[in-house]
Amino acid sequence: MVYLSAGHNAQSKTIRQDPGAVNKHGIKEGDLTIELKGLIQHELDLLGVKYISDSEEENLSAYLKRIGTGTGSVVLELHFDASDKPTATGCTGLIEGEADRLDRAFAKELTDANASILGIRNRGVISETESHRGRLGLMREDGIICLQEICFISNDDDLARYNLKKKELAKAFALIIQKYEAMVS
Repeated sequence: MVYLSAGHNAQSKTIRQDPGAVNKHGIKEGDLTIELKGLIQHELDLLGVKYISDSEEENLSAYLKRIGTGTGSVVLELHFDASDKPTATGCTGLIEGEADRLDRAFAKELTDANASILGIRNRGVISETESHRGRLGLMREDGIICLQEICFISNDDDLARYNLKKKELAKAFALIIQKYEAMVS
């Protein structure tokens, strides 16, 4: 089973909103992750891939309690990076500290496609232990897991490239998800 989540929730009407990073133009990471999740869901629907996703009315903790990942799962969470340096650029795939070869391969394919389609720097795949948080709740789930940082919301060029190519990116991500879901089914 495929599990797809937007990294932040900027649109809830019932729980505390989590906008994530907000750039100098007031664009919220949470709005972008929800938008991209919807585009990927559309592509997965076209491919006939079944998935479970988070809701705008639940936080990460509630989502993780609701889903039942297992060894046959493919799990992707979407984020946009931010920096106080407006020239920071690129995309990154994050994997759990104990990631296996499929986690690494999945994250690498997503990150390579992300960088190629948007024409931005490929910052590679890193372990959650190398992230600024050190440990990520999503990484405690079972299956093939990646947290994908799409681009820097704080970089106007990165964001313009995302806006220009987001549908192409969603299609590529859906195909990669389908490939890995077929491997573990």
